[in-house]
Amino acid sequence: MTLESLVARAEKSVADKTPLLISAEELREITPEQAEALRERFVSHLLLHMPEHEVAFQEWLKVNALDVWKDLWDSVEDPPYTISLAFLADMIGDNGEGAFYICDLQKVDNYFFTPDMLLEKESTDFVTAVRDRFVRGNNLSPEQALTVEISAGPTDIWHFAYRRGVELERAKKAVAALVEDRILVHVTKADHLSTFFDVG
Repeated sequence: MTLESLVARAEKSVADKTPLLISAEELREITPEQAEALRERFVSHLLLHMPEHEVAFQEWLKVNALDVWKDLWDSVEDPPYTISLAFLADMIGDNGEGAFYICDLQKVDNYFFTPDMLLEKESTDFVTAVRDRFVRGNNLSPEQALTVEISAGPTDIWHFAYRRGVELERAKKAVAALVEDRILVHVTKADHLSTFFDVG
């Protein structure tokens, strides 16, 4: 997929006043440079429709964590599932499973984590041991699986639970255990998260 073809589609979406729709297959082909070029040119003029896998996640969220879903979508009954084009870079890549991570909830506690939230001194040995266990093909507890996922990049507890088939309450208990063991920092308020991270 060329930048020129992406720009042409974006221009058509702007002219038609419709969100830009990019399939999961196309998202796999878009390079970080192309995503950045589109963001720079169109971010203030164009919304991105969430890819199908992320819409499926949002529908799961509506059933399994309605309070979170309502916080995200301002209780709109049938939201359009569109996001800023600034998030395109989070959607691209080899696996086509990019995510719109939940990190700015206003009425519900946030459960958003980045590698920076793993306490370096306390977590280094734990992360290494868990990765070794994972490489050997051993089963991981929710605490271990969550630690591996956080160490690899940003995530939130809802995407983690959805992807791994972990009950939400069990996933939250995993967070509490990691915090208690001084492996993870949990920042619940969006305004506090924004002082440490760019949360959009």
